Formats: sequence, structure tokens, C-alpha cells
Amino acid sequence: MPKEQPTVLLHLPHPAMLDATAASLGDLPSAAAGSFVEAGHAVSSSREILHLTRVFQERGWRCLWAPFSEVEPACLRHRGVYDAATGTRSELTADGLNAEVDVVVARLLGSVESRIRTVREYFETLREQFTGTVVNDPVSVLYGLRKDYLFEYLKRDFRTIPTESFEPSVTFRELSRACGGRLDDHIVKPVTGELSNSFMAMSQVDDRVLRHKEPLVGGWLLQPFVPHVWDGEYQVFFVGDRIVHGMRKHYPGRDRSGVPTRAGRVVDPYTPTAADTAFAREARALWTEDLAKPTDLCRVDFLKEPDGTPVLLEFEAVNPGFSFGRLDEPAGRRLAGWFEDHIRRRMVHG
Repeated sequence: MPKEQPTVLLHLPHPAMLDATAASLGDLPSAAAGSFVEAGHAVSSSREILHLTRVFQERGWRCLWAPFSEVEPACLRHRGVYDAATGTRSELTADGLNAEVDVVVARLLGSVESRIRTVREYFETLREQFTGTVVNDPVSVLYGLRKDYLFEYLKRDFRTIPTESFEPSVTFRELSRACGGRLDDHIVKPVTGELSNSFMAMSQVDDRVLRHKEPLVGGWLLQPFVPHVWDGEYQVFFVGDRIVHGMRKHYPGRDRSGVPTRAGRVVDPYTPTAADTAFAREARALWTEDLAKPTDLCRVDFLKEPDGTPVLLEFEAVNPGFSFGRLDEPAGRRLAGWFEDHIRRRMVHG
């Protein structure tokens, strides 16, 4: 059973974000729900930590923050750990982590593509050495670090974009042959990519690009480009088995040449239809039941065919952003509360 004052450790990517978030803890910035137009850079995730910390503290938790860039994954040494209640900093070894921390919420890790070996080693060590609860479950994260899972969905005739896989050393000629020379009609993305990193049209690729990326990616996926994506990329978010909200990304006024990019993309809150909800639940059930990968926090990404039929883009169980920064204050607190509810159940029932 959880102790009277359990302790949760929350990650931020690096010390600078931790410092900025700590400076905002006493005065949570306001945010209005509605459309959000993305720039060409990542949106700060500190609002998630602020909401979680506020709600967890109100419910009796001690909250520690740790910059992931300061972690030594092989020995679970966490440097620069910040206590949100006292403002003090300390260091935790593996023994200290097990003695003091009940739950590690291993999210907001920064770019997974650029540090995939570190992320993999961290979750492997947590699985082997940490005696508390990890969110997301290491079994699910370690499996989801590569998008090979798409082939499991395809094998089961789940509605998914046709996909071919290639080794990191693949040549442009081999990729071109595989897509029949139709470079504008196909895209490539890394097996280990996220946040659209290294997502490119085949017409943007050559051997120089492939060789530059070779040490950074675990392989390449080749897919036909589906033009419906211009009309919207849809996301349904889960905390445990609860659907908590939806988002839609679209590209109003954009020249629809090439492939979509983050610049100018509009992100709207979205209420999933009954068909969207059923599709997302089927995608999650395949992951948790057929593939036996337990997941705490996940996101189902899909597009829609002209008749409204959903088609899976990705199942994100490694580091799904929950769009806290695009929710108003009540919605952010409600979502943080659902996080806490789920984590309490995990602590009791595993």
C-alpha cells in the first residue's frame, strides 16, 4: 500500500527547463483553450510539470524533479534533483531512489531519436533495479522505441498505412527502386524517430542525407504519402483505459506541395467521434492485449480517409505529449488529477 506521503519523481529534459519551471511554480501561467499555431520549434512542456506538481502536492505527494540530461542511466544516479516543496537540490543514487521514491514518471525526456541508447539503458535499469512503480511501464517503452510494432498491426489487418522497413545503411537507389521511382508519392522516416524528426519526402532524400543520418536512426520506414493528412492528423489520448481528450493538427492556407511540417500547423482541441473512439480503443487493445505490452499513458495518431474511416499513423507509448500547454486551467488540473488517480491504482495493483 502507498505510504502516508508518497514521493514521485518527474523528469524534465535539461536543467534550464527545470529552472524555468521552478521559477513559474508559484504563478502558473494562464492559458486559454483553443487553437494553437505551431512555430518551427518545440513547445515548452513545463506546464505539464506545473499542473502535475500542483495536483500531486494537494493530494499529499512529495514531488521531486530531475533533469534527464543529468542522469547516469547505468547506475540510476540522478544529479540536480529539485524538491518542489523546499526548493532544495540533491543527488539520488540507485539506493536513494529506492529508499525515497515510490513512482518515477519517466516522461519529458527530450529528443528520443538523439539519445535512444541512453533512454533504452535508463528504462532497462529501472526495470531491473528500481523497486517502485515506473510510468510508462518499461516493458511498453522498450518495445515502443522502434516502430516495428507497425508490422504487428499490419499482420493483424488493422487499418494502417502500408510500410516497408530498411536497414540504416540502405542506399538511395534501393529506396527509389522500392517506391518505383515515384519520389513525390512516398515518404521515409526513422524506425526510431519521434516528433517528425527526419520525416522526409523521398524527393528530399539522397545518399548524402542517408549517410549523415545513418548513425542516428535504427533503420528507415518507407510509406506511400497519403494526401488526406493535409486535412488533419488526429490524436486520441489515454490515461490508463480512460480517453482524456483529443487533438487535431491541420494546415489551413498551406501550399500542399511536399510533406507537412510543424511551421504554421494549427492544433485544435478535438472531440473524437464514436468511430474515432472505437478505433482508438481497438488500437490500444491490440497493444495491451494482443502484444501484451502494459501501458499507462499513450496516444493513438491517425488520419481519416474521405469517407471518415480512421487509418493508424502511430501508437505512441514512449513519450506521448499530452498538450497540457493547450488546455485551460480547469482542463489541465482535471487531466493532472486523472494522472494521479491512475498512478495510485498502479501503486496498489501493479
